[in-house]
Amino acid sequence: MSFFKNIASSCLGASVAILVAGSLLIFIFVGALIGGLAEAFSFSMEEEQIVVSKANTVIQIDMSTPIAERSSNEASFSLNGFDSNSTMGLRDFQRAIQDAAMDDDVEGLYLNMESAPVAPSTLADLREALVEFKSSGKWVVGWSEGMTMGGLYLASVADELYLHPNGYSDISGMRLQTTYYKGMLEKLGVGMTVLRGPDNEYKSAVEPFTRTSMSESNKEQLTALLEDIWGEVRDGIAEGRDIESQQLDEIAENLSLRTAEDGVESELFDGLLYEDELKERLKEKLGGEEPVFVSISEYVNPNPMEGLASDFELSFMEAFDQGEYGETEEVEPLGGPLAVIYANGAIEMGKGDNQTIGSETLAEAIRSARLAPDVEAVVLRVSSPGGSALASDIIWRETELLKEAGKTFVVSMGDYAASGGYYISAGAERIFASPNTITGSIGVFGMLPYATELLEDKMGLAYDDVRTHSHAGMGLEAQLDEVQMEAMNASITDIYGDFVQIVADGRGMSYDAVDAIARGRVWTGQDALGIGLVDELGNLQDAIDAAASLAGLDSLGEDDLVFLPEAKDPFEQFVEELAEADLLMEALASAGVSEKQLNHWLSVRRMLNSDDRIQARLPYFIEIQ
Repeated sequence: MSFFKNIASSCLGASVAILVAGSLLIFIFVGALIGGLAEAFSFSMEEEQIVVSKANTVIQIDMSTPIAERSSNEASFSLNGFDSNSTMGLRDFQRAIQDAAMDDDVEGLYLNMESAPVAPSTLADLREALVEFKSSGKWVVGWSEGMTMGGLYLASVADELYLHPNGYSDISGMRLQTTYYKGMLEKLGVGMTVLRGPDNEYKSAVEPFTRTSMSESNKEQLTALLEDIWGEVRDGIAEGRDIESQQLDEIAENLSLRTAEDGVESELFDGLLYEDELKERLKEKLGGEEPVFVSISEYVNPNPMEGLASDFELSFMEAFDQGEYGETEEVEPLGGPLAVIYANGAIEMGKGDNQTIGSETLAEAIRSARLAPDVEAVVLRVSSPGGSALASDIIWRETELLKEAGKTFVVSMGDYAASGGYYISAGAERIFASPNTITGSIGVFGMLPYATELLEDKMGLAYDDVRTHSHAGMGLEAQLDEVQMEAMNASITDIYGDFVQIVADGRGMSYDAVDAIARGRVWTGQDALGIGLVDELGNLQDAIDAAASLAGLDSLGEDDLVFLPEAKDPFEQFVEELAEADLLMEALASAGVSEKQLNHWLSVRRMLNSDDRIQARLPYFIEIQ
């Protein structure tokens, strides 16, 4: 039997190799062709600026792509398809902001940013450009789901600054840390000969290989550097928010920003708003008119392939479906009166993938069903152990807006609808579960790994740092201190309270009644029915039938159903799976390692790599072999 398996594996491997090799040759040929054409017709923003706008334009700045020293606009072709690798330079950003200030169609700036991944000098230049924009008399509004010190330094320029109700703001001071390799090299039997110029005591680049801590000279220069940068950021935030600089030092020293409400009480934010509420606020500032959101790069260069398209009488706007200038909510029919929306996998921030629920992707699917004129009911099929508390809240908010729009909302629970999976289900008019569904787990936890023994004792690494405040920076090399633990616990307690209240409101129960059956406890579907967490036992079809009945939909057939999010094209899915090394996953599975177990390991890895360390997640999986 194993002989035939080996033959089959060899044939399969050869077929895949031929397919991949042939595909790569095609990609290389087409990539070279397009790359050459793109180079021939490349567009330089430094040579020419195209500024196009409409009435009620609001420039959106999210800083998701770092600002470079110089702009570039290149086209490339890869395994994932056609890409436009555009980077905006500092000078072009400044010029675009200046143009927007003088553009009668531009009403204001919307700063939607979590962080600002640029060096301090560039950060200061970006902020100055925003300050100059305000001097024109136009408004600036800022909002984010979470905000770091760099993001707050920029966004503090805003006339109005808001935070997500379950968001976070991080002001803990600054730290510069150096890792020292001398101990590790000694364990490996490696020595290091270092030569440096006479009296070069501040030339510290060699210290990690010759010492286990900072020299006094290095500590002196790094401390001065850090204090100057912190002073610039602190004073900028204080000036923008009209508070005392000393207050920010106290916040950093005591880790006072433990909940979103703390940010409002400290006057760093003007209020707590969901994104839809923020957009309503912008609409108010436009006198009730719908804003046309335009990214800063789109404002400068709405069609970077225009030159190439005109030469070949080909509209790349159509060929690559880049859409129209500006972002507006699309109101278009989906093709049926009942939408079935799948929420499968762990809940994470962003777009997610084929094994996770991305807050952005799922929220967009629910939003499209809400806006579609032909959709009257939605069934959310949840099979999730939970995940990010913030991502769960973003999705839950979209379900609330769905109900406010007058559309029927029913949940069907699959194998799991626990923790964050229950969070996104809690507002449903009716909840269906199977008798063996694992649900409940209404609780929150945070997790921060530390590896002192591994890093220091076993690997021989050492660490030293300088910092502006006692609790600045959290890393792998040490456990949380007492103040850091208190701050994390305060945040977790606050989110747990919100979770219980959301369930209480959704299920028509009191807070105390939900708290009594919450506290992280899991329940089977049949037990959840008895305590009021679900309404009926049944499968997906039962939930669809109930949603149709509640919405008054008669004689509903399969053609009347719309399934979201839209399934990916098979070839696109193949390329993504190839790029994500799913073939390796299959190889490990064939060696006796469960593919599901590998996926569980990967979900833990993604959680540890995520910045969102507060989780509403089931801590285990149950499988019957």
